[in-house]
Amino acid sequence: MTRLLVIGAAGLDWPNLSARAAPQLARLQARGTAGWLRSAGSAAGPAPWVSMVTGHPPERHGIWRREEAYPGGIRPISRASWREAPVWERLAAVGVTTASVAWPGARPGAAWRGEHIDRDFAEASGPTQADWALPLRCAPLDLREALRGLRVHPSQITGGMLRPLAPTLNDLDQSRDVKLPQLAVAMAQAATVQAAAVWLLAERRPDVLFVHHAWLGEVLTAFESTRDGPFAGVTDGAWRFFDGLVGRLAELAGEEALVMVVSPGWGGRPGTVLAAGPAVAAGGSCSGSDVSQVAATTLAAFGLVDGALPPPIPGIVPDGPRAAAFRIDMPPPAADLELLRDATKEGYAAPPPAPGTWRAEGFAELAFMLLARDADGAIAAADQALACAPDAVAALAAKAMALIALEEAELLPDLARKLARLAPRRGWGALARAAYHALQDDPAEAARWLAKAEPDLDPEVQTRVAAVWFAIGRPAEAERVFRTLLERHPDHAPAAVGLGMAAAARRDFRAAEEALLKALKIDPGRPAAYLQLAQVYAQTARRAEARQAADRAVSLGAAPDQAEASLQGRLG
Repeated sequence: MTRLLVIGAAGLDWPNLSARAAPQLARLQARGTAGWLRSAGSAAGPAPWVSMVTGHPPERHGIWRREEAYPGGIRPISRASWREAPVWERLAAVGVTTASVAWPGARPGAAWRGEHIDRDFAEASGPTQADWALPLRCAPLDLREALRGLRVHPSQITGGMLRPLAPTLNDLDQSRDVKLPQLAVAMAQAATVQAAAVWLLAERRPDVLFVHHAWLGEVLTAFESTRDGPFAGVTDGAWRFFDGLVGRLAELAGEEALVMVVSPGWGGRPGTVLAAGPAVAAGGSCSGSDVSQVAATTLAAFGLVDGALPPPIPGIVPDGPRAAAFRIDMPPPAADLELLRDATKEGYAAPPPAPGTWRAEGFAELAFMLLARDADGAIAAADQALACAPDAVAALAAKAMALIALEEAELLPDLARKLARLAPRRGWGALARAAYHALQDDPAEAARWLAKAEPDLDPEVQTRVAAVWFAIGRPAEAERVFRTLLERHPDHAPAAVGLGMAAAARRDFRAAEEALLKALKIDPGRPAAYLQLAQVYAQTARRAEARQAADRAVSLGAAPDQAEASLQGRLG
């Protein structure tokens, strides 16, 4: 029987994994395989984590926000929110023992088959350890007493524990500084999650354990931009701490176990997968997979397959015959109608429904998630949002951007008018008008509206403004916008691709290649960067390299006719 440990790491990304000194992670990589991952959904939310364990994108599994609407109002996401079953339920159906700790969206832990401990277990609810009540359903009832004593309260985090992260701790005014308690809370939660995972591995020994560590992401959110002062070294210390957490769990799992460290990425940078185990070839590479393939990889480790899911990540599990995995239906979310009826009988007012504006915000978030891979789906999600709130600015903007991507001009003027009226300080309305005039082959009028859109410094707006500059034959203006954007956001891969395109347009092929390679270093999964690189190589008579780049673009989802156009120097 295979033993599998999956460690989900918020805040981990491929460029930083490659650049950081992390001996435990490096040791795993040396005896296994690693690569970058693509992701559907914001890495800061629950969507990609649920995709990892269901194998489906957010619009299919139903989870992309931390709360959802239901007939009783608004509630945190929970087991009732899942439209697709996680792999731990499917494995439990065939007798595999499963467990998890703090996996996003998996509350309450007691609701799943197996031994699952949700995130509520680690979140202190009282000022001291003695005041900290253990949430009733955060774990199976028979584990509660053993787990109670494993928790670490923030008040138990001492200066000595924090000093490796902030060496000049004594220089802080601890009565005024708010970041120090924030760091202590994050460390206490990480220690609590780790203690529960260690206990499960050592005492309960499940066949499969999923552990989610939010530690690195929480520290990066608070301190990544800190360049000097007492917290300047916190992110380096956080990496060392995280590396130790991973090393300890891998040690307990044992070298005969399959260990996977997975992340959907961070800060716009691609995610990563790192795997080590008896069947994993040492020194391999598995780049270019998607987070949704983690689910199929987990099933395949136990000899199961689901043809409806993307294939397993290459190089992690051996090939061979596999049985069909059980399909488990997840019931749609439902209010506790009996409780609502009883409350009404007792004279309590029914909970107010979720406001239309709140529901619209959720559908608009989904629309923006879909923009990069499914413009038609983005329009459908935006229309759902607008049905809830006709003046939802984010939904109007998402619909406009999807129409621009599809080069459908008819509805853009109406959307532009609404956006200009509802969000006069944003650039969406002017951008929609500029795109309309560009599609109508009126570059002078498009340029006038682009000038009005440019003051909006949102990277998404700036990227699309520059794209329209390109479309109307003004690459120098596009280059200016991209260069300014990169100065503010050095890791913005689309801007680096744009710079490469602009340099190629003025036939500075060396600068173009440099910019495109920088884009691929930030995000190796961009087919547009490979297409542009293929064109640069073709125009400089580097035919073999051009073909290799074009083939890589196709493998990442580019259309074959685009690849051929790049090889012939006809790519826009």
